Amino acid sequence: MNNTYIIGDVHGCLYTLKVLLTKLPKNANIIFVGDLIDKGNFSKEVISLVIENNYQCILGNHEALMINHIEDALLHQKESDWSTKKYFGGYKTIASYSDDMTTLKEHLSWLKTLPRYMEIDKYFITHAFALPYYKRRNNPNSYNGLMSNRPSDIDEWGWDWEDEYENYDVINIYGHQIVKKIDTSKNHIGIDTGAYRGYCLSAMCLDSKEIISVSTDIRDVK
Repeated sequence: MNNTYIIGDVHGCLYTLKVLLTKLPKNANIIFVGDLIDKGNFSKEVISLVIENNYQCILGNHEALMINHIEDALLHQKESDWSTKKYFGGYKTIASYSDDMTTLKEHLSWLKTLPRYMEIDKYFITHAFALPYYKRRNNPNSYNGLMSNRPSDIDEWGWDWEDEYENYDVINIYGHQIVKKIDTSKNHIGIDTGAYRGYCLSAMCLDSKEIISVSTDIRDVK
């Protein structure tokens, strides 16, 4: 476990990711929390890098959107919010593939194999803040929560959070919601530091909780 590093949301920031990887041990076991794609300029290339190096990755909400919509967008010119609206950034992913349908199909097949969570010792690794769904992590009704929930959401808004999740003897590591500073003192740790917004991309060592961050390369987002 002392050689395992969790990397936050990459969102197509290839050059930034390459720099971060040079800061990690060469034999590191690397796990991504999902959202490899969208918003940045190099979604196809990021997925290719992850596959070629046999890195592990959690299914993020943006991968789920891509699985659901990109074939329609490219093959049938069928529009969706994901493929047209800046908020989702799917149009950047579409542009990265251009006419490379062979790679697209290979990537889609790979994306469909991604797990919704991983557990390593006491660590519960997900895309979004999923601690309030831990006891129901294998229930299909909780899958959306594993990919889309945020600490800033509150159960008074209607979220079906589990009672006493703050006392669970696990540590949830996740991305999805941008944080200015990574707080490792709680039993849930958000590590999305806003690469696509021009901030930085971060990795956390499971054993030491050391944080390694690199600033966003402007080529990824300009």
